Amino acid sequence: MIGRRLAGRYEIEQVIGGGGMSVVYRALDQVLGRHVAVKVLRSQFGGDADFIRRFRREAQAAASLSHPNIVNIYDVGTDGDDHFIVMEYIEGRTLKEWIQREGPLPVERAVEIAKQVCAALAHAHERGIVHRDVKPHNILISASGAVKVTDFGIARAVTANTITYAGSVIGSVHYFSPEQARGEMTDIKSDIYSLGVVLYEMVTGHLPFSGDSPISVALKHVREPLVEPRQLNPAIPQSVENVILRAMAKNPLDRYHTVQEMAADLDRALLFPNVPKFVPRFVESPVGEDTAILTPKGGLPSSSDTPRGGGEPDGGRRKGWILLKRLSLWGAAALLVLVLASATAYFLFTSVFRVPDVRMPDVTRQPYDQAVQVLVQSGFRRENIQRVDMPNNDVPPGAVFRQDPEAGTTVKANRPVTLWVSVGKETVSMPAVENMPLDRAKRLLAQNGIPESALTISYEYSDQPKDTVIRQYPKEEVPLVPGKDKVQLVVSRGPEMVSVPDVVGLTEEQARQKLAEAQLAVGKVQNKPDYKTPAGVVVQQAPYKPGDQAPKGRAVDLWVSSGYPKDARILVYNVRVQLDPGRPPAQVRITVTDARGTDQTAVSETVSGSKTYPVQVVLQPGTLGDIKWYVDGQLRGEKVIPYNGEGD
Repeated sequence: MIGRRLAGRYEIEQVIGGGGMSVVYRALDQVLGRHVAVKVLRSQFGGDADFIRRFRREAQAAASLSHPNIVNIYDVGTDGDDHFIVMEYIEGRTLKEWIQREGPLPVERAVEIAKQVCAALAHAHERGIVHRDVKPHNILISASGAVKVTDFGIARAVTANTITYAGSVIGSVHYFSPEQARGEMTDIKSDIYSLGVVLYEMVTGHLPFSGDSPISVALKHVREPLVEPRQLNPAIPQSVENVILRAMAKNPLDRYHTVQEMAADLDRALLFPNVPKFVPRFVESPVGEDTAILTPKGGLPSSSDTPRGGGEPDGGRRKGWILLKRLSLWGAAALLVLVLASATAYFLFTSVFRVPDVRMPDVTRQPYDQAVQVLVQSGFRRENIQRVDMPNNDVPPGAVFRQDPEAGTTVKANRPVTLWVSVGKETVSMPAVENMPLDRAKRLLAQNGIPESALTISYEYSDQPKDTVIRQYPKEEVPLVPGKDKVQLVVSRGPEMVSVPDVVGLTEEQARQKLAEAQLAVGKVQNKPDYKTPAGVVVQQAPYKPGDQAPKGRAVDLWVSSGYPKDARILVYNVRVQLDPGRPPAQVRITVTDARGTDQTAVSETVSGSKTYPVQVVLQPGTLGDIKWYVDGQLRGEKVIPYNGEGD
């Protein structure tokens, strides 16, 4: 893909990120002359209409948003079989990279980042869009410090249908809300929970929940209390911890109603740090049935309702007796109706409404459809069976790898049943670690689920700094099964060092050969006039002196003599050494001082008689030459030659 031009306009330059569905590249917009980020759907999904719908939905959702804290969408297109989205290019790092690099962020900085994320999410929520994958990986920090939220890849309109995609849990498990982990309806409060996790990680440097597998992490979001932030970092103000605890409340009723409310508390948190600790009001209650007792109004008339005797006429007593008799009959009838109603109710409850107990069968490792059939045959209701799709390394795709309730337990037949179904092996994308220090590469791999036990490390000499990763296998973005697939890193030992030879005084050809034998290269070769060195001979070497240690293969520059300078004068003088006839042989020595050096020996020999010697003198402007001759060590003569003198 590198070097390709999409739609005749966007020239792909390098990979800058990616996920399970797509790869993000930096590209140059040839029309507007600016850098952009291009998200390209992975080729294996290009023929999947479902994935393409999701990919286009991301573009449509994000393109409807326009906010300083949201990455802009510029273009959507197709080039052959490649589907792509063109986005604003942010020069900077993700918040995840900042946390990995810096550890816990200063509380003031973390609060400011969270407020800007709140502003971005508020803009989306007002337009009916829930992000559903808020995490530090999707929060970019530009070089100027601006916060940008990106990747609305699983954002969906806020409707009654906002549940898991095709029965699958979508999002990053470490940042799940409990309702996402259960595969239930998600709304803006799910984004608030995830932002609470991000703020937790910013101020503590840790995730609130971790585990050996995604399912174990998801269950902790649902069931387990978190380690409170101030236990990990006592410097966190209580007011800031309260924001985290409220945002991450397991019951959505305890959370902020809107991100605007959360932002308002963040504004006050640093001004009023010492506040009472937040305590949730609502708790998750076990499944059960509520009962109520109904009491009928009224009752039989009391004796006080019957006219008393004493002075009453008999007619009046008779009428009272008749009334009492009638009331007694009505009461008996009412009592009979009540008894019949109670019997009917009891019959209906025991025969119709009473929920039978059933024993939960073991349906793990069975195909999902077969597991559902077994559960229905056991007495469970099909509509109460919930499916959650997640990666699993132990069972094949489509098979159940976990169930709730557990096998062998006795439960009510109307009890909800959750089946976790494998979508294949849990994979992670191989991160880019080339050109990264080895210790940092190990940390990044571990954070992506690749333990050090899965690494094979080899070393070789390289121009890269020592302990820098120079190659990785597999390459970035290749899917890996954590803990099973192996990763090979080739790490630099640093450059191999060799000893630099002395090549001054050698001919250029001799110098080249000697440097090659030392496993060094010849760099620049320059000519340099020189009075003392013959033409074609090396007069200087750099940047390494003889005996220095240099990286193998490094270049050594040479300066080669081009002979005497153009303004040099070369004169020849005949020196006559006179010896007395008949004397024994004598030692004759002639020295020259000129531009080439002082007291250079021009002649040194033993002679038996007088002799004339032609002596060369090389002069530079403004200097004098000097010739001296000796017989048996005694000075016999001297001649001084000016620059403008004449030879003989």
